[in-house]
Amino acid sequence: MKTVSITTPENIEVTYRLAGAGSRVVAAFVDYFIQGMLYFLILLSVIGMQNPIDYLQFQSSFFLALVLLIIAMINYGYFTILEMTMQGQTLGKKLVGIKTIRKNGQPMDISHSLIRNLFRIFIDNYMIGILMIFLRDDYARLGDLFSSTMVIEEEKGDLSDVYIELHEDLERKLTEEEKELLVAYSKVKEKIELGREELQERLINYFNSQYNEIDTEIVGLIKKHL
Repeated sequence: MKTVSITTPENIEVTYRLAGAGSRVVAAFVDYFIQGMLYFLILLSVIGMQNPIDYLQFQSSFFLALVLLIIAMINYGYFTILEMTMQGQTLGKKLVGIKTIRKNGQPMDISHSLIRNLFRIFIDNYMIGILMIFLRDDYARLGDLFSSTMVIEEEKGDLSDVYIELHEDLERKLTEEEKELLVAYSKVKEKIELGREELQERLINYFNSQYNEIDTEIVGLIKKHL
């Protein structure tokens, strides 16, 4: 299983297992099957209309525009909406246990999802994406490359999930770099055998120097989190 390591600004290294080509292809086929079922339901709705041929002839331009809009929403919106509401997953990815994150380990935002799925529609759908997944060492397709994202195996406690577990006061008052530091430590602390106490002490000393005089409650929350 191939892995990728991310070094945080605090020089803490976090390792992820990249989602393999097989799991990515299976997830894609599941998602395409679900999309196909949605298209089929639209077709059944048209067939179920009274005198659909007469209606199509009478409202041909409007109906065609409406159908194209619905198809575009299913084709493009399916992936983007699910990735934004399911923390980087679609129904297919959820089924096989993989998720999409940014290459710096952070969750995707809407811009990353829009970019990667734009390539899915116009390029990657034509087997190019699947070929790239099998041919590249990092299993990346064009959408991943241009959006700076990667697909990893889902693991409890990765950076994306731990961010949610931070106390709301920490989320609100700490800088992004400081939150990333806490998240990275939470990810690796159980795997560190030598030097864990020293690293924890250094973290406490850092936050003491930054917040002890202005917000002792924050320092207490950080110690509890560590």
